[in-house]
Amino acid sequence: MKKILSAAFLLLTTFIAYSQCACCAGAGIGSSNGDFNNGIVTLPKGVITAEAFSDFRSIKKGSAPEDDEKLLTKMWINSVAFRYGLTKNFTLSTVLPYVSLYTRNGADAGLGDMILLGTYKVYEHASTSAALQGGIELPTGIQKSSNFDSSTVIVGSGSYDPLLGAVLSSQWGKYNLNANLLYKHTTPGFQKNYYGSLFMQSLSLSYKIKGESAICRATTEIDSTQSNFGLMAFAGYSGEWLDKLKEGGMVDDNSGHYLGLANVGVNLSYKKWAFPIVFSLPIICQMNGLQNSFGYRLKVGVSRVFN
Repeated sequence: MKKILSAAFLLLTTFIAYSQCACCAGAGIGSSNGDFNNGIVTLPKGVITAEAFSDFRSIKKGSAPEDDEKLLTKMWINSVAFRYGLTKNFTLSTVLPYVSLYTRNGADAGLGDMILLGTYKVYEHASTSAALQGGIELPTGIQKSSNFDSSTVIVGSGSYDPLLGAVLSSQWGKYNLNANLLYKHTTPGFQKNYYGSLFMQSLSLSYKIKGESAICRATTEIDSTQSNFGLMAFAGYSGEWLDKLKEGGMVDDNSGHYLGLANVGVNLSYKKWAFPIVFSLPIICQMNGLQNSFGYRLKVGVSRVFN
C-alpha cells in the first residue's frame, strides 16, 4: 500500500460511514445520510452540531514488496466537523482531518484536505426523505518528506475537487433504513499528478432500542418522564471504489481498489450528546497490482447539539 494517500479518500470513507451512524462521518456527520440513523437528512433551521471522530484502520501484510520505501501497517484519522441548518431543507457542513501514518520504521502525520458540503432535501413524505449533496474538497492537506524513509508523504490531493451525492432515509416504527452515494471527482493536484477519483456507497439498517436521539431531544418536545438516555444499534454495508493513481503522466498499476465492508455499531445518546461506535470488516477486497489490503476498522465519535 502506497504512502501517497488522498485525504479525500481517507476522510470521505470515514465521512460516509459516520453519516450512517453518527454525526458526520461520515456523516450523519457532515450532513450526509441520516442523523444518528434516525431518519434526519438535514438539520432543523438554526440547529448546530459540533462533532469529533476517530477512525483507526489496520493494514494486512500482503504481496507488496518492502525495500527502501516502508509499507504502512496502520492509519489513524482524527477529524472535527460542524453542521448548521441554514433552512429546514438545507444544511451546510465542514470537516477537517488530521491523519497519522504508521510503518515498522516509524510514523508521520499531517493535516488533510478540508471538505465543505451542502445537503438539500428534495423529497419528504410520511417517514421517507431524500436529499442531494454537493460540495468541494479544499487542498489544505500536506506534502512532505517522510520521517521513516526517503519517500514523500502526501496527505491530500493538492487540488480543488468537486463532490456530488444523494441520501435516502426511510423510517417505520423503531427501524430506519439509510442509503448514501457520494462521488469525488479528482482533478490534477501536486506536480499535476492525479490521485484517484472516489465513489462510495452505503446501506444501513438501524433499530431504536431505547429513548430518542440527541437531535430529536434537542428540537422536539419530549415527555418529561422519558429517560435522558437513548440507544440505537445498526448494521450495514459500505463500498469504496478508488481509481488508479497517475504520476508523471504514467498510470500506477499498483494502486486503486474496490473495498466492501460489513459494519456493525451502536449509538449512545445522553441529552444533547451522542457517542457512536462502529466496527467494520472487509468482505470484498479487490486491490490492483501489488498492494497490501485493508484490515478491520474501528470508528468512535462524539457530538453535541446546539439550538
